[in-house]
Amino acid sequence: MKRLKPKFYGTLFSLFIVSCVLKILFTRYILFEEVNFLDILSLEFSYILLFACLIEYIPTNKVKIPLYISLNLIISTLFFAIIVYHSYFGNIPTYYALMQTGQVGAVKDSVTQLLQPEYFLLYVDFLVMLIVLLTRKLPLYTKYKLSKTKLIGPLLAVSFAVCIINLYLHKDEIITNSALAAETKGIFNYEALQAYYGPNGGLPQPADLSDKELKSEETIQDKINEIKGIKEIPDSERKYFGAAKDCNLILIQFESMQDFPIGLKMDGKEVTPNMNKLIKNSFYFNNLYQQTGAGNTSDAEFIANTSFYPAGMVATSTFFEKKAFPSMPKRLQKEGYETFTLHADKIDFWNRVELYPSLGFNKYYALDFFGKEDLIGLGPSDEVLINKGMSLLKNLHAKNKPFYAHFISMTSHHPYEIPPEKKVFELPAKYKGSIVGKYIQAINYNDMVLGKFIDQLKKEGIWENTVLAFYGDHMGMHHTMFKERDPELLKELLGHEYTKIDRFNVPFMITAPGVTDDGMTSDQLAGQLDIMPTLANLLGISLKDHVHFGQDLLNDQENLIGMRYYMPAGSFFNDEVVFQPGKSFEDGEALILETAKKVPHAPYKEDYDRILKLLSLSDAYLKSLPEK
Repeated sequence: MKRLKPKFYGTLFSLFIVSCVLKILFTRYILFEEVNFLDILSLEFSYILLFACLIEYIPTNKVKIPLYISLNLIISTLFFAIIVYHSYFGNIPTYYALMQTGQVGAVKDSVTQLLQPEYFLLYVDFLVMLIVLLTRKLPLYTKYKLSKTKLIGPLLAVSFAVCIINLYLHKDEIITNSALAAETKGIFNYEALQAYYGPNGGLPQPADLSDKELKSEETIQDKINEIKGIKEIPDSERKYFGAAKDCNLILIQFESMQDFPIGLKMDGKEVTPNMNKLIKNSFYFNNLYQQTGAGNTSDAEFIANTSFYPAGMVATSTFFEKKAFPSMPKRLQKEGYETFTLHADKIDFWNRVELYPSLGFNKYYALDFFGKEDLIGLGPSDEVLINKGMSLLKNLHAKNKPFYAHFISMTSHHPYEIPPEKKVFELPAKYKGSIVGKYIQAINYNDMVLGKFIDQLKKEGIWENTVLAFYGDHMGMHHTMFKERDPELLKELLGHEYTKIDRFNVPFMITAPGVTDDGMTSDQLAGQLDIMPTLANLLGISLKDHVHFGQDLLNDQENLIGMRYYMPAGSFFNDEVVFQPGKSFEDGEALILETAKKVPHAPYKEDYDRILKLLSLSDAYLKSLPEK
């Protein structure tokens, strides 16, 4: 092979820098909808220059070419992943989130719908570099040799110094809105600092609690109650305490289920006829909001069973995989219950192989148990889930053994493709083919599965001695899914513009024969953290010495609901507004819950401070837990 002249390496040096700068321009425009050349020069350029100079210091010329090509490909792929991730979640993914790319294969149908053709422009310069290499045509011709002492050395020193200065200047700047943080600090600085902070996003740890106090359940719970303004009610004075004592517990987590389809009619037909019927004899909380983090469905499982806040920017099942969580399954086991969870997916998805033992379930049933019959979307249908799960319930019922069964549904996952033979709800013509229409049919499928399940429980004689509860794990309708007609169709269904209040609102319903027969629909503020304390109260399970960040909805009325992922840490719902910070509280936004109308947010500073304290306290407590 003909030996390449030094000027070729100068060409690659120049081409790499120019192409990466263009890449940064494009990425920042897509993410932040503007291009500020001063920000690029001061925040991003030093990293590109540092990478290029380090490569130039490699003495072997043959190594430089593949390094330039490889690094260009890595940077392109990093920016591509950040853009796609942000297009759905609204967050800038951290190192921890990017390490979860192994999960993408299972939800590839959802991911591919997020891709836009322009995103692939990030790889054009990579192809240009390959063409330059293979054809030896040098579009950026340089006539100088890159001197290490006169050019590369000084550039390396300056770029390294600028990177360090930037990191130092921004290291104590806590911006919980990840998009604003990346825009303000620079994408490379943001990624480096998030790796330094850890998954809690840099929230300060509670300064007023020692390590010893963090291991004291009583001290922690007193602190939680103090921050939330809750007065502990003795079990003997709690309404409904033990009203369903010794009953079985079946908890169903419905995939992507929001509250708005319940009670909804289209052309006079009910979308959720079975749920609507169930409401009449249930406690129904219609003002409850999701609190999941990066782990989505697995985080919802974690929250419902522990009443702890999830980790910040990484799935809780991954970051706290070795911890032994105080949990509902463990409390019920002490009362003689058999506890198990059922999810017709691979057990290693979202690291559930570690999550379920950490939660303390006696057993878990995953894809190996359910097989591969009647596949829809991600795996076996929810009908397979309940039918095979029913055999386990019947066996325990025959032995007179109380049980807690946690069913995790999956069929109603985005992109909501229900097979024609399973569609029992006929959409009005204008909704056909829309994502809104597909979502409605998926929720109707959930309702049909629930109806069949209830019929089986009654037929087998299990119903009368069972508390049946269900909730939605997270939103189903996200604006990134919408096509041209969807926003207007959704507005027509709701009677108002679709807002983040609608998006995060998920249902929670409890049915306990003989207890909830008169029915109750409550619009009191609630969150997924409140699921466990409310169910524990009904079952007569005391949480007096059990740390929990939620509250019993049947006894505690005032509430404060924190979020930290789909909205920046420090976001909250209170009885009046939903608040989301910008770079800090000062540039945040408050919306009235009932109307989504923007109002001054200054009166809610105390609630903002309280939520940050609760998040940091939850993080600290989880870190202090022993390993399983």
